Amino acid sequence: MSEGVGHVIWWKDSMVILGIFLPASLWFLMFISLSLEIAWISLPCGVLIGFFLWLIALGYENPRMAKATIIGVAINTILASFSAYYAFLM
Repeated sequence: MSEGVGHVIWWKDSMVILGIFLPASLWFLMFISLSLEIAWISLPCGVLIGFFLWLIALGYENPRMAKATIIGVAINTILASFSAYYAFLM
């Protein structure tokens, strides 16, 4: 068996990419489809989707996907907070 067969670079791992970009792309799709003022609602949706992705990562014992999902939910939270600020305070 050759060395390094099981090691995949994080940006080539499809599960890590899914964990990072799925919650953030939810906000982006709501922003494009609806508006910036409505996109704040992606926060609870992104957290719920992120939670289930995190459970999948734990079930498959994939800690990189679990960490990437937390990063993706954090990105979604930042974007949704920007939308909420724009919707409710401006």
